[in-house]
Amino acid sequence: MQLSHLGQIALNHINRAKELKKNIEITEYVIMPNHLHLVVLLKNKKISEKSLPSVLPLGNGYERRGHIGPQQIGALGTFVNSYKGHVTRAARKNGFMDFGWQKKYHDRIIRDEKEYSNIAQYINENVANWDEDSNNPTTT
Repeated sequence: MQLSHLGQIALNHINRAKELKKNIEITEYVIMPNHLHLVVLLKNKKISEKSLPSVLPLGNGYERRGHIGPQQIGALGTFVNSYKGHVTRAARKNGFMDFGWQKKYHDRIIRDEKEYSNIAQYINENVANWDEDSNNPTTT
């Protein structure tokens, strides 16, 4: 896979996370033209407590309810949020003003070696299967 400039930004931030983040390990990854796959091992002894639900008044009778506190230290969502933020800022700094991620992400707990092996194989073969991928805009 020949990475685009955006793909290279995504790769740079994977490598940065692998170097700097001591509470995770990225063991498998692939950057595709319109998405990426990562296997992230959490190496935390514990995760910080989730904030209590709160209400944020927005004016004109509107309010936001939910967990508005800080990210949970050591949680997968905290890493994903940080990674997406770093890539987005770098992309926009490099002129990709309309760059954006899908709002959510798909995660899965890998429970044993067989499941890990299957997922790693899928990730490693993803590039070879791009021509048949339903997300490939050239396969309509």
